[in-house]
Amino acid sequence: MAISLAVAGAAFLWLLGQWVAGDEIWTALGDATHAITLLSIFLLIAGLTVALLFLRFWQVRADLLANRYVVARWTVEPGQFRAFGEIASARDRAEKRWALLVMLGFIVLIFGAFALFDPEVAPAMLAMGVALALLMAIAFLLGQRVQRRQLRPRSREVIVGTRGVMVNDVLHVWSVPLSWLSDVSADPGPPPTLTITYAYLGRSGPQYVDVMLPLPAIGDETGETIVARLLAYRGRGVRQAKERTRRAARPSKQAD
Repeated sequence: MAISLAVAGAAFLWLLGQWVAGDEIWTALGDATHAITLLSIFLLIAGLTVALLFLRFWQVRADLLANRYVVARWTVEPGQFRAFGEIASARDRAEKRWALLVMLGFIVLIFGAFALFDPEVAPAMLAMGVALALLMAIAFLLGQRVQRRQLRPRSREVIVGTRGVMVNDVLHVWSVPLSWLSDVSADPGPPPTLTITYAYLGRSGPQYVDVMLPLPAIGDETGETIVARLLAYRGRGVRQAKERTRRAARPSKQAD
């Protein structure tokens, strides 16, 4: 959050300088002033947006640690967490490997077609395709490295809330703009797991994220109980959104 605020602050200082000494800046930089001003406006908006987003993450994390808006909380035994980590890592690796293969297939198809259609640009097209494929492979390997670090036992604590969840000190939040809780399901295993699916709106539509949680026996807080509570929260949020939409669409009554 500090970096985003610093970026927004630098952009604000540029805009302030334009207001105070616009003529002097124009004399020194000329037409480049317009480009820098446009970039500053974008950086100011983006920096403030990211800062507010991280502030929301901090609030949800603080609420979870303080047991506010919490559905269930438990600590997983070391042996069970290792077994869970192996299953979660294998599932994530299989899903991302399949996505990587699909994207590599599209790269071969698209850039290969360009190379066959126009032999003169074939070397450039093939070089671009290879570079893009390497970048995607590097992103896949980095993603797997991050996944292994997240599944390395630290606190082994799981906190499930109505606004987000923390698993082994890793935070996931769905109570931010353009994001929502999508589904919750329990798997008896072995080992027993809980899967929370949330979504956020991306450039190509809703993007879904599955979060697996190790689900031990925690008194009367069974997996189905947690599922029921989260689904009830999701249903309540949907009903409130529909009610707000109906109120907004309802015509106002004019006084006689």
